Amino acid sequence: MRKLIFIVSTCLLLVSMAGCGIDVNAALVNEVDSLRLVPVDTIGVLMGDSTEMFGNIFDAALLPSGELVVVDLLKRCVSVFDSRGQFIRQIGRSGSGPGEFQRAPTFVLWLPGSEFIAIREDVTSDWLTYSAQGEFIDRRDLAENMIMDIVFLDDSTAVHYTMGVEWNTLDVSYSVQCIDTDTGEPVSDILFYERPMEPSSDFIPGYVMLTADGNGNLFLSRANSQYWSVEVYSRDGELLKTLERTDVTEREHVILPESAEDTPVIPGIEPFTIMTTGENGLSMMKTTNLPEDHPIISALATDSEGRLWSRRGGFPGNTWDISDTEGNIIAVVDVTLPDSVCHNLIVNSNGFIAIDNRSSDFHRVYIMELEDK
Repeated sequence: MRKLIFIVSTCLLLVSMAGCGIDVNAALVNEVDSLRLVPVDTIGVLMGDSTEMFGNIFDAALLPSGELVVVDLLKRCVSVFDSRGQFIRQIGRSGSGPGEFQRAPTFVLWLPGSEFIAIREDVTSDWLTYSAQGEFIDRRDLAENMIMDIVFLDDSTAVHYTMGVEWNTLDVSYSVQCIDTDTGEPVSDILFYERPMEPSSDFIPGYVMLTADGNGNLFLSRANSQYWSVEVYSRDGELLKTLERTDVTEREHVILPESAEDTPVIPGIEPFTIMTTGENGLSMMKTTNLPEDHPIISALATDSEGRLWSRRGGFPGNTWDISDTEGNIIAVVDVTLPDSVCHNLIVNSNGFIAIDNRSSDFHRVYIMELEDK
């Protein structure tokens, strides 16, 4: 079995190079502008001797120790694996006691600069914090609306991207807000977009992609941007600068089928399904906001060197650009996975993993390694 420790060793090597005065960006990227991420092992059934089987992988996180935390929505559990992909413990369990999940766990996040992880419950907006060893720390209510995404700016603030419905008017809203993680109180408002709940409404201006560097900087890209654009905000909601590439204006498109059931997953576009009445007077579910135009950037992430990773919009979205903090694209990374059309790549300062939760057989987590193309 190939080991996750290879990834950790790579990160340690980069730190060592930086300490020796070597330009890490130049050493890793500038000499090779074409890279690829390839799987070196899996957890879940595919590449050999892994015996773990998942029901429905919703999220995963890579810790500084090399351990991997995986959320299984169907099994309603959070599992921890060591750097060799072997199961070592379970975090939390179903129940109503301290540290237990009253709803199914969904998102899991590694808190920057620490060994702590935060796990969100489905439906509720509660976040449960644990040590990497599984010790329960506390439970907090950080949002009233449904959380689409959340990133931690530092050890005391987070930014969450939420969707809400005003049931008196049936308006749908999307918001990006910075909050204090200790109190749950808002620190600043960054975005708010609201439209009526009907098929003709355009919700796309409310769709965004987020990441943070762990040092208080938020990176935000809007799905309706007509070119490569990333806005940088402080925790106070101040727009510090905008990174722009006006020469990047198009991405691969896919023609959408007539049937919503056959609609492919489009990276960066959040399908919104509502109940409406057809011409025959019968109620039906309708998926709206699936445009032909894909976002230029369909996902954002930051790596161990603070570089920005932006996934190219289009289907299936397996190519990423690496840019510096000024928006200069310095490398292109192709992600290759066996037997997987669409996947969710997770990049953080601890390494790279990918989730395949759309396979026809078993869901799995890929342990990835960066190499020259």
